[in-house]
Amino acid sequence: MAADLYVAGTPAAVPGRSGVLGIAEGDRVVGRAHAVSRPVVDGLAASECGLLVTALADLAWQRIGEDARCPECRRIAG
Repeated sequence: MAADLYVAGTPAAVPGRSGVLGIAEGDRVVGRAHAVSRPVVDGLAASECGLLVTALADLAWQRIGEDARCPECRRIAG
């Protein structure tokens, strides 16, 4: 069994910005998903495209639908 190289993250919530972008509930990603290199614990991390995201250690990048992935992260992480 091969280990996942990436987990998913959503844009980090920025104080003063409204909306739910950056919040993930279970396997549901709100907004655009970004790839974050493993190892990671839940929390802030830099995505492959350079964006600060809230990463979820138990949400594998490959489980996110193609249409929900960041195009640049998809190019880098596959």
